[in-house]
Amino acid sequence: MPFVRAEIVIFLNWLAAVAVLTCVPIVLLGPTHRAIRILIICLAVYGFTSLISFLTRRSLLCPLCKGTPLAASRAHVHPKATRIFPLDHATSAVFSLIFTQTFRCMYCGSRFDLLKPRTSQQGPGETEGLPESQSGH
Repeated sequence: MPFVRAEIVIFLNWLAAVAVLTCVPIVLLGPTHRAIRILIICLAVYGFTSLISFLTRRSLLCPLCKGTPLAASRAHVHPKATRIFPLDHATSAVFSLIFTQTFRCMYCGSRFDLLKPRTSQQGPGETEGLPESQSGH
């Protein structure tokens, strides 16, 4: 559940960024009081969601290596870590998490699938995604 919450917050942050990028040209082309007010609201929402998104990405830990797979750091990345070319490993993991409900930890290289059902071995406090190496794939 923490990964699902994180992807919702990150997606809301991206939507707020799109709203700001949409409002800026509108305000520049025809600055009305209403357009400026909407831009200020969009900037405030973007700032708030950026802070919450940053804190959420930093607080999530990989179930195996306890690294932060959704937040980039200067730590050495695993050779199996996946990356979409212009983006870093963390942003690529976020895209993968949002669109496929899977991600690969950039530090230990384990692939996690959030749609896999929990096994009876896991306790209620453990994460819902299982690494592929333990899930039978």
